[in-house]
This record gives sequence, C-alpha cells and structure tokens, in this order.
Amino acid sequence: MHLRMMSLVALAVFTLATVASADVLWDQSDFDVWAAGFFNSESGEPPFGMTMHTVNDVTVGDGGWIIESISTYYSATDMEWGNGISEGYLHIFEKTGSLPDNELDDPTTSPVVPMSAVLDGDHWVVTAAGLNVVADPGEYWILTTPSAPSGPFGPEIHLGSMTFIGDPAATYDVYAFPPPPMWFNMNPDVDASMLIEGTLVPTPANETTWGQVKSLYRQ
Repeated sequence: MHLRMMSLVALAVFTLATVASADVLWDQSDFDVWAAGFFNSESGEPPFGMTMHTVNDVTVGDGGWIIESISTYYSATDMEWGNGISEGYLHIFEKTGSLPDNELDDPTTSPVVPMSAVLDGDHWVVTAAGLNVVADPGEYWILTTPSAPSGPFGPEIHLGSMTFIGDPAATYDVYAFPPPPMWFNMNPDVDASMLIEGTLVPTPANETTWGQVKSLYRQ
C-alpha cells in the first residue's frame, strides 16, 4: 500500500492546472432508508452507547486518486444528532481478503479528521472534506466513522447503499463481548452508502513523461 498525505510536490505533479470542480471517484450514494444499515459511529460504550467502525470495498483505478472528500448518509431519528459531529476517523486500509485484517487494520488507530453534518430532509449527510489523500491504484477498505452522540434511540444508522460492489461492508465492534474485537459482516451483500470526490490522476503516457515531470524538482 502506498498512501500519503498530499505534499506540495504531489500537488504539482498531479494537478498542474487548477481543478474547477471535484470528480466523482466512487458513488454508492443511492441509499435506501428502509434497507439494512450499519452501526458506524463512535458513540460511547455499553450499556449507554456503542462504538463500531464500518468500511467498504473500494477499487482505485489506473493512475490513482486524490481523495478530497468522503460523504456518508445516516438516518435522522434525532434532528439534533449531526450537530454534535465535528470530527471522526478516516479509514483507508489495503484490501488483502474478504475482510480487513484483525491485526493490521485497527480502525481505532486511523487518523482523526474534521467532519461536519447537514440535515437533508429524512437523512443526515456527514462529510469529511479537505482530505488531500493520494491513493495509488489498487483495492482498499475505505470509509469514515464520525464521533457522534448516541441519541435517544441509540446512534443513528449508517444507511445501506442500493449499489452493491465487491465484498460486503465490514464492521468492527470496539466493545465486542466476548473480546477481542474482530471484523465481521453485519449485513451480507450490502454496502454502506458513501460518495468519494476528488481528482482522477491521469495515467502517464510513458516513462519519458514521468522523467520530464520529476526533473522539474531536481533543479
């Protein structure tokens, strides 16, 4: 896996011109409010809360991506729930099997990034923006987990997507009993709703092109 926070050099290499608008890199935003969903929030611990992390199987195509934002979609039984969100976890793990690795892919050690939530009719849209993360081509487990209030009926539900791709979403229960916590499939053949936006990195035409670009930074 080769992931790195965007550097000035990477920005110059991959975005030589100003990007007017973000590309849609991965779209599973067609959620179903009535379908099976996921617990995916840091919302305390039993008996008064729960904390679970959920990730989707995502394929980054040729050239790679610059991930600028990830939006996720939640139920809205509590009209104030999203107002308590200011940050959460950004999960990007290299995919090596049908579930994340229980030892290598610990979601509690993922970086914490700013997030915000907007109430949109019958659901909340939770967005982590300004990420500037470069993902090379390959298959990953990707998603975000907001740090959020439990709410009067428990945490809001991360709505399932009507589009199913690859392996089903994987969930990690931090306070699993009996321990230790492990990744599992909460809902077979269902993914969590999400939208990834940013910049598609163009595939270089040949080695000479790469050499010409890289030479700019050797001077």
